[in-house]
Amino acid sequence: MKVEKKIALLKERLNKKSLLPGWSSQKKMAVIPINNITAKAFIPPADAKQASVAVILFEKEGSLTLLLTKRTSSVEHHKGQISLPGGAIDLGESPKDASLRETNEEIGIDTSSLYLVGNLSTLYTPVSHFNIHTYVWFSDQYPKIAMNQNEVDEVFEISINELLAEEIVSKTPISKAGMNVDVPAFNFSGCVCWGATAMIISELKDILKNI
Repeated sequence: MKVEKKIALLKERLNKKSLLPGWSSQKKMAVIPINNITAKAFIPPADAKQASVAVILFEKEGSLTLLLTKRTSSVEHHKGQISLPGGAIDLGESPKDASLRETNEEIGIDTSSLYLVGNLSTLYTPVSHFNIHTYVWFSDQYPKIAMNQNEVDEVFEISINELLAEEIVSKTPISKAGMNVDVPAFNFSGCVCWGATAMIISELKDILKNI
């Protein structure tokens, strides 16, 4: 299927909010086992901080591709982790505008070249107390990247074909509360993605599998 057709089908699906898999997809990649008790930790409280991230899609060598970043050790949250471009929403700023601003600030993409495809489900992260809004954008040209080296160590281009491969999901060890634990992760060829970003991408994967 051509990239343009995939984007059209993805846009159609994302604009039918009742059809989004949401938590059923997100919880597959949670770092803690999910049951009736632990699931409550992911319900956003009234005072949750608001954040916004961007899924940037584009065509590369005939395949739909997305961007992931590696955060530096100097950022405030999720140091050194693989993430989507994004951050806290400023006072008076819309979640959509925040996703564009953060994309430009972190990886220098000219956001005027981005076309809004739609939204994924929000995700609350109890560790950082952020309620994350996810916007999916498409660029019909190869994105020109200029990394903000205070925030981003590296940028990865992940083919959707690689994301859709079932064998990409496995366990990776992380240090948590002084112990090494194995958590679900996407083991891409260039990076290992776990935590909130993996939970967000898990929903995207399940949607793409069904279009």
